[in-house]
Amino acid sequence: MHPIYLMFYEKHTRKLHKDDVTDIDLSLHPYVTFDDPYYILNPDILIGRLDRKQTFGFLRQELKDVYIEGSDLSDAMHDDIVLVQMYFEPRIVAIVQRALKVLNATVKRNRKGILYFSPDAYLDRRLFVDPYEGLVEGHVVQLDVETIDSSGVYASVKKVIGHVNDPDIDTLRIVSSYEWPEKFSDEVMASLKDIHIDMDVEIKERLDLRDELIITIDGLDAKDLDDAISLTEVGENYKLGVHIADVSTYVTADSLLDQAAYERATSVYLADRVIPMLPHLLSNDFCSLNAHEPKLTLSCLMTLDKDGNVIAHTIEKTVIESNRRMNYTEVNNFLKHGQSLGDKAIEKMLVTMNELSQKLSLLRKQRGEIEFESTELKFIVDKDGKVLDVKERHQDDAEELIESFMLVANETVAEHMYHLDVPTLYRIHEKPDIVKLKTALQTVAKLGFQPNMRHVGEAKTLQSITSRSAGTAYGPIVHMLLLRAMQKAKYSEILDIHFGLGASYYTHFTSPIRRYPDLMLHRLIHLFVLGEAKNYRQTIDHFADIMPDVAKHTSDQERTAIQLERDVSKLKSCEYLASRVGERYQAVITQMMPTGMFVQLNSGIEGFVPLRLLDDYYTYDDNILTFIGRHGKRYRLGDQVTVELLSVDMTTRKVDFGIIAKKRQVKTPHVDKNNQSKIKPKKGN
Repeated sequence: MHPIYLMFYEKHTRKLHKDDVTDIDLSLHPYVTFDDPYYILNPDILIGRLDRKQTFGFLRQELKDVYIEGSDLSDAMHDDIVLVQMYFEPRIVAIVQRALKVLNATVKRNRKGILYFSPDAYLDRRLFVDPYEGLVEGHVVQLDVETIDSSGVYASVKKVIGHVNDPDIDTLRIVSSYEWPEKFSDEVMASLKDIHIDMDVEIKERLDLRDELIITIDGLDAKDLDDAISLTEVGENYKLGVHIADVSTYVTADSLLDQAAYERATSVYLADRVIPMLPHLLSNDFCSLNAHEPKLTLSCLMTLDKDGNVIAHTIEKTVIESNRRMNYTEVNNFLKHGQSLGDKAIEKMLVTMNELSQKLSLLRKQRGEIEFESTELKFIVDKDGKVLDVKERHQDDAEELIESFMLVANETVAEHMYHLDVPTLYRIHEKPDIVKLKTALQTVAKLGFQPNMRHVGEAKTLQSITSRSAGTAYGPIVHMLLLRAMQKAKYSEILDIHFGLGASYYTHFTSPIRRYPDLMLHRLIHLFVLGEAKNYRQTIDHFADIMPDVAKHTSDQERTAIQLERDVSKLKSCEYLASRVGERYQAVITQMMPTGMFVQLNSGIEGFVPLRLLDDYYTYDDNILTFIGRHGKRYRLGDQVTVELLSVDMTTRKVDFGIIAKKRQVKTPHVDKNNQSKIKPKKGN
């Protein structure tokens, strides 16, 4: 297929300017017309990603998915990008891009003793694999897909992932399926020997903050400590220091280490392990702001007035020495319950920090920040990765404190870079699509939270709904519906708002150990803020040229990492439940589908209740978001139910429940603002 079709898809447009398109012979491409100066996709042609089932499929579209009968699917496979012609019935007329590029398979032995490859994912055609020496029954391999046609998938062995008897093989399967680089090459590891930092010279060239009271606050099991904080009061003002590991001093541009970090673009936090963006020697040692060790940092030093407004700031090259490595649990125990930390100076600073954090939070709410409740699972695992327990992660004062300080530092640095008028990476979150948002709000209204439809896209409208629904039985569902209607945050070389935070300027500055955009920003600060660029104009032009690609790549990698984390979370949920079939749980109905309902357990684990397994024939009434049985029994979105675990499928990572009983529901949602659980990504959005 001509690349023009992929351009239509990637740019979410139906017309492209001729200057952006390479030569195309329209006689060979009947789905495109030319109307100078534009190439235009024909009006009866849709382009999108195929969600293929065994006997039918859906073309996933922004507004409304298109149903396609099995006979009209051609030989397209799941997730292929396809052209669909809206004829008498929608039919696939061309495959723009195959989704299946790699495939995991298990080596098995048939009755005749011959080894064959059993694919992890369902294939609707035969799998043909080139011979590969040294394989034994039970090996799990990654295959490179070379060609696909209507009769088969043709592949070769790329690597051996492990063996089915390996304790963590299922996690490794998932990581491999995303082609995520789990290990660093020997060349990258060898290059670590070339890192030589003269601390004596660095200290002389930096602002020395080693005598200041500076602490880190992180999770109990965190090892990559990339941010530290300090706070003093001067009259009515606050002097806030946010000190970030100066990773760019260790990771030089275009080095083997830099290339490996860019390829990954982010660390991946799985249920039982971390796949770091940088080798552990850097992430856990050289760059990590471990207590009582001199560390190189970039510091955003801010003066804030008594209300929390930033009235002055500087960005400095610094050296610090953290006085104490603190964790969220002990800080929360001190702030919430007065449990002593054994250090009066730190306790006094934390009280002031918490006071400032609450002021910053209030300012964000006043300007339009939208607080969403969401569920994040925490897995308790043993040394072999076996899941012992699953809990919901909760955010409290200590987490909010760190988040507030990281947010204000990110905003301050973003505005500084913008007014300096140099290339940079912004973190943007565009306004929601009004059509998608209206659809979500119509469902929200049916749950009892009537929105102001005259101001649909305004932050205050959404703030009102999230505030009114928070702490109610419907709160998590309302927030989930709204979150799905939002745009996805991304990186961009062009400044735009961060709608969710209500911020005019925003970037990622605070986590260079685990995010490449932050590392890139540190490099830009060295060059343009601290004046280290040797050829200023040439350096400006270089970064202006590469920044769009950096923004797209890091955004794409972030989305891949999130999906990888979710898949492993589903796997670990299934592992936890696999031995608990027949047990009963309290749950809430969170989503209605044509074939059943999704429910969420109190632990946060999700599963599906198939209609076919219920005790009656049910029809769905969208006006009241309710499945209604022939004998009067009803199940409504948001209902609390008792469910029994029926089955766990480790291969597809699906969990099925049956409903045992339903609790009596109140008709009017009760708002309890004291019972809120807000989960937000730590240290910036």
